[in-house]
Amino acid sequence: MALALGLAACGGSKPVQTKDGLTPVSVRVEWLLSSYHAPFFLGIDKGFYKDAGIELTVNEGRGSVQAAQLVGSGQDQFGFGSVDAIMRGAGAGMPLMSVANIMPVMGQAVYVRTASPIQKLQDLKGKSIAITPGGANDSLVPLLLGNVGLKPGDVKLVSADPTAKIRVFLKGDVDAMIAPAWSHSLFDAGGGARAFIFSDYGVKVVGYNIMAAKPLMQSDPDLVRRFVGATLKAWDYSRTHPDEALDALARHSPTNAEPKRRAGNAKDFANALRFVGPAVPGKPYGFQSATDWEESQKLFVTHGVLTKTLPVDQMMTNDFVAPAAN
Repeated sequence: MALALGLAACGGSKPVQTKDGLTPVSVRVEWLLSSYHAPFFLGIDKGFYKDAGIELTVNEGRGSVQAAQLVGSGQDQFGFGSVDAIMRGAGAGMPLMSVANIMPVMGQAVYVRTASPIQKLQDLKGKSIAITPGGANDSLVPLLLGNVGLKPGDVKLVSADPTAKIRVFLKGDVDAMIAPAWSHSLFDAGGGARAFIFSDYGVKVVGYNIMAAKPLMQSDPDLVRRFVGATLKAWDYSRTHPDEALDALARHSPTNAEPKRRAGNAKDFANALRFVGPAVPGKPYGFQSATDWEESQKLFVTHGVLTKTLPVDQMMTNDFVAPAAN
């Protein structure tokens, strides 16, 4: 079965093969299954992972930090999560690295209700924004506001956990909230929302990546290479076949098969795919930009997300991304 909440085999040892000769592998995504996780299931149903000799299980998560911890401890072989979680994990001594990039730029946004009179970010002066304490992207809100001429104190930042943040926003208790740029369907019940994308206002950090534990990279580099190849193939195919990807997600996740959810997923996935593509011109999809990692790390240190810097080559590698075909 492709969806599981259980823990996988140790990431530092070679997993035993199934009776079909496939290697059982798990990937921990960073949240409950949603539209933008669809490419993993497309890869399963299209046979991309099977062709790579892999039987894949997709495990739900509760945040990128948790995904990094589970990969770093070897409970999942691979993870899907944000760059800051990989940096935090590496800084804390976890033996993990990013082995491929999925989204070169993080798609984070400030949302306002469709009926709101707020038409531009400058209109947030004197208003309130719900943020998640400790969230990496939420920590960059002061930079975002400063980039449009707002000063500290011009906007009230209201702390709330992710679930409460949506509730207080829909009730109108706050004027805006922070969420991924592919979250529009969350606000349909409240009349919809408009998004101001961080990167459109000069706040750019690396987005989502595939992570792996260093012991696995050392003990079975071929498995890492095969998983990365199949995963990038699935994501690249999904860019031009989004409905196929969402159909695959629906087959593996009954919640995502519900008609209302499926319709919302179509809108959200289209927004997520705007952030999917090559990070470095002239390099294959999945190849990571060391410069972008360095600049992201500097931003996170400046704004208190990280307490120290590390050499980028201790946190990411392109060794497992296949060269572009001639």
